[in-house]
Amino acid sequence: MGTLRITIDQTTRVAASSARVHTVVSGSSALLGNAALARSEEVRGLVHALAQIGVTEESIEVDGVRLHTRSGRVGRSQSIEILLTISALPDRLPALLGVLADQPNLRLEHLEWVFDGFEASIEATAAAMVKARRKADAVARAAGREITGVTMASDSWNIPSARVELAAQDVGYAAKAMAAPLDLGVDIASSEQLFIHLTVDFEMSS
Repeated sequence: MGTLRITIDQTTRVAASSARVHTVVSGSSALLGNAALARSEEVRGLVHALAQIGVTEESIEVDGVRLHTRSGRVGRSQSIEILLTISALPDRLPALLGVLADQPNLRLEHLEWVFDGFEASIEATAAAMVKARRKADAVARAAGREITGVTMASDSWNIPSARVELAAQDVGYAAKAMAAPLDLGVDIASSEQLFIHLTVDFEMSS
């Protein structure tokens, strides 16, 4: 009996499953305990506009709130910046960006693509295993032996994060009666390389 170790490195492209748009909303708010955010007129208007294109309130996350006061003291009323992250499926992204570009008090920070690397790695690792077995069979035959089993298999995978900076001029702010889907002249979609590393120990006949 003998052991033959085969290593396969493979890459495949994976499409983004969703997108997260990071924004900053500027405005003013009367602070009444935990009701501060809900009372922000700017946020209420944004939530309403997003609902018109099917983006629910559950898709909006509050990452933080910045307070700005001239005196340095927190009073009942001051200017604020609310950091919001809005999630959407790729096919809703043009409409989402169109709404965001229509908000006069909103600044786009960056776009973050989200990938389901685990699900993609399942099929990719299985394909790598097929290659490993083909190579093992060929090597074993060349040595006058046969593959009789697998004694060990180990895999790892990695997918880079994808971030796109969104400056104001990139999205073309304009005042419109109703926000239209943003047309950048190309499809708004993203894909990244998924890297698979597979190591298999095959058992060979003596």
